[in-house]
Amino acid sequence: MPSTKHRINLTVSDEVYARIKAFMVENGIQNDATACLQMVVQRLNAYENSKVVFNTMRNLTPEQLQAFASEGIAVVKAEIDKEK
Repeated sequence: MPSTKHRINLTVSDEVYARIKAFMVENGIQNDATACLQMVVQRLNAYENSKVVFNTMRNLTPEQLQAFASEGIAVVKAEIDKEK
């Protein structure tokens, strides 16, 4: 059946497949391709979020970074939210 979507064929070790199966059980997923797609999307989202954090940190002075360390994660989150 024709599709406009891209197809990816993966071959994984038994160890990786066992981890995928455990993920499927934990998340109530019946299809291994669906599980893999969910993990890929989650990782891509995490990657994009980390880029925002690191780009924000690159633009800060050492004093600003020290203030973040002193004031905690709430300040970091507020700065990240400003970037969006």
